[in-house]
Amino acid sequence: MMTHKSVAQAEASPWDEHAPSNAFERASREYADLRPDYPRASVQAALGSSKPGLKVADIGAGTGKFTRALVELGADVTAVEPAQAMRLQLETTLAEIAQLRVREGTAENTGLESHTFDVVTYAQCWHWLDTEAACAEAVRILKPGGRLAIIFNQIDVSEHWAHRLTRIMRSGDIQRPHKPPRITAAFTEPQLHMVTFTTALTPAQTLGLARTRSSYLKSTPANRERMQNNLRWYLHDHLGYGSSDLIEIPYYTLTWTSALR
Repeated sequence: MMTHKSVAQAEASPWDEHAPSNAFERASREYADLRPDYPRASVQAALGSSKPGLKVADIGAGTGKFTRALVELGADVTAVEPAQAMRLQLETTLAEIAQLRVREGTAENTGLESHTFDVVTYAQCWHWLDTEAACAEAVRILKPGGRLAIIFNQIDVSEHWAHRLTRIMRSGDIQRPHKPPRITAAFTEPQLHMVTFTTALTPAQTLGLARTRSSYLKSTPANRERMQNNLRWYLHDHLGYGSSDLIEIPYYTLTWTSALR
């Protein structure tokens, strides 16, 4: 039986000690339903060519939001995702794409064939990776002169209310246009393509969006409840949104591309 002292300690701790090491093993359908899609222009920038049939390894594919966008632009895609919960969603939602291949693996150890791919993409996952090992694996699986693309959908925190929203959500939206991702000297200096857009969610959907964040998925039940209550207060009491109102959340998509030297 847990003592009163250990209960207090558990509620004070931000992390649930029983959570999986990969927080996204707890990911629900809310991730696919509420995370924003990627602008078509950003996907085109990642590919760097309108030529159909480009062989693309989509690493950290998650539930397949970027994967589907790649396929829709004519790419021949192999999706790699370590979290079974997300991989199963990907396989279910993209089941109609007969040519899509889905693999269990990580950016550092994809299990893919050497010198096979024209492009390697990392949508919304580069901050989780071991940079040195991921770049070495990209060098191994890319064809000579192949392309690496790192993509982030980012809430635009230059708007004060949106910045406060991310702090309450503990969303970690810290990617900035002036701060390129770190990559190794095996690749050219990353070049930035940027698109701005908004996505409209109800307050209930915004609460669901917060539940897709790794900080929520790994947190204790008490801290998860506290965050959701704080967010309800912010949306309804502070910002004044009604339950059926739509909240226009500002985003930008950063697409950093680099070529294998």
